[in-house]
Amino acid sequence: MTTVDTYGRPLVIRPTTALSWQDFRDAWSYRELLWILALRDVRVRYKQASLGIAWALLQPLFQMVIFTVLFNRLAGIHSDIDVPYSVFCLAGVTVWGLFANGLSHASESLIGSANLVTKVYFPRVLIPLASILTAVVDCAIASVMLLGLMIVKHVPFHATLLLAPFIAAIGALCAAALGLWMSALNLQFRDVRHALPFFIQILVYTTPVFYPASLVPEKYRVFLALNPMAAVVDGFRAALFGAPLPFARLGIALLVAVVVGLLGFVRFRRLEQTFADQI
Repeated sequence: MTTVDTYGRPLVIRPTTALSWQDFRDAWSYRELLWILALRDVRVRYKQASLGIAWALLQPLFQMVIFTVLFNRLAGIHSDIDVPYSVFCLAGVTVWGLFANGLSHASESLIGSANLVTKVYFPRVLIPLASILTAVVDCAIASVMLLGLMIVKHVPFHATLLLAPFIAAIGALCAAALGLWMSALNLQFRDVRHALPFFIQILVYTTPVFYPASLVPEKYRVFLALNPMAAVVDGFRAALFGAPLPFARLGIALLVAVVVGLLGFVRFRRLEQTFADQI
């Protein structure tokens, strides 16, 4: 970025390397700003909506109803765990919504914060990360509805339920990893905002959100292994319903999210100095 020193002379600040610990220290030093930005996004999101916080409940609820009617009642798809399909489906929709909403919000975050980007210095990476925290709030609200449905449907609770938030956190990390890429690319190529919803719509069908992974033929399950969110959705359900946890797949998903996130962070930093001009 370009600023001026105490004598009014132009001062250009550029990173010395592609990735350094100073970048992480800078982001950590501004951690309070991260919470402020996240709180701002949450307030704006619900304050400007006539139904307010109810949207965080209605969206997964309607998705669950539609998937249940189309795929359970009409197509005959059933859960491979001993729980009602509606609960099985809502569990997948809840953790998938964390990823999909987080990625969507992050991709538009820099454009939505143009005034901050062009006027004030702070680590720009905080903006897409704050958008992910907004999706975390939505997921937490939907999770309350999920637990309520489990009680209504007499689904027993298991000790592994305590692991569900940590598995969902891997989904949030996947959203953050791709969000760093998409938020920066969205400034360079505005077609991203049109292509991303289509990409998310396709990805939901390649992720076992409304169907069990066991329904996929063995020869095609390698493609599920390439999708980190497939492991997250399966692991989240397993933690909720007391099924065997796919620790190996979750470990691979976490590794992929970290690697993609670090590469996205490097790319984000390289493009950061052009953000103000592109906005």
